[in-house]
Amino acid sequence: MIKKTLVLVGCVVIIFSCKKTVTTLQGTIVENPYDTINYDNTGIPDVPIDSNSFLGIHKYIISVKCAVPGCHDGNFEPDFRTVQSSYYTLVFAPVKKNNIDSTFTYRVVPHDTTLSWLHERITTDDAVLGRMPLYDTLQKSQIQIITNWINSGAKDIFGNEMNQANAEPAFFGLVAYLPNSGNQRIDSIRGASSYYPFYAPANSDVEIWMGLYDDITLPPFFTYNKIKFSTDPNNFPNVTANSMTVEINPFYAPGWGWGPAPYFLHYTINTGQWNVGDIVYIRAYVQDGQHSSPTEIPSSSAPAYFQLFCSFKVQ
Repeated sequence: MIKKTLVLVGCVVIIFSCKKTVTTLQGTIVENPYDTINYDNTGIPDVPIDSNSFLGIHKYIISVKCAVPGCHDGNFEPDFRTVQSSYYTLVFAPVKKNNIDSTFTYRVVPHDTTLSWLHERITTDDAVLGRMPLYDTLQKSQIQIITNWINSGAKDIFGNEMNQANAEPAFFGLVAYLPNSGNQRIDSIRGASSYYPFYAPANSDVEIWMGLYDDITLPPFFTYNKIKFSTDPNNFPNVTANSMTVEINPFYAPGWGWGPAPYFLHYTINTGQWNVGDIVYIRAYVQDGQHSSPTEIPSSSAPAYFQLFCSFKVQ
């Protein structure tokens, strides 16, 4: 009996001596530079969407009247789901359906309503073409807005005209990262509106990539590439121009509303030179091989929301 008891006690001791011990090590918590940011809109100018711009035309006319289920909802062109798809399936986009005389080559020809298929479709009584929208035709004031837009050059949301050849360099997007905080992307943090300034932490390095393109010259081969920063959008002639870093192999990141897209030009700036609450505007200056002077992007005459999109607020 004593032997059995000793054996039982020994088994219990062995079992408990084999119990797994778990030790928890406290890891280092990486500081998030945005934990203390107050996402308010103080100091950000209120920029209403101009109904005469293409952004306004898409918001107030196309998206309401045309981008409806069973119509131009992405099943066939023109694709009116987004402002970008609308523009690029209209301006210098070839027609698929024509009138009996095959008058039209493109859906929109800048500066020429008589050759623009879109203008014909919203005004015509032609039985072959048919007026559009089919069941909810546009008001005279809406037709006039589209007419004025075409006659003024059919500019995109950035205020650029689309040329068939020898166009000036143009913009498709901007992305920004914190290189000292794990390359955290910050340009997508913009508060109440997608075109408000993005928030940049104070006293931090910010790497800014400018999404630029040209119809002939690739961005690495621009003959001039500079970037400027100013708290006054009207004072860029008086601020220092900095040379951007040029990459031969592109960095792919989202464009404004689409992507991924190839970025070649970037610059790292430290926000310590500005005060908390400052709004800092960004301008790129690039030159292709077909023009005699650099192109300013965004230009001083660009839509206010585009200038605001290319800016950051120090927090």
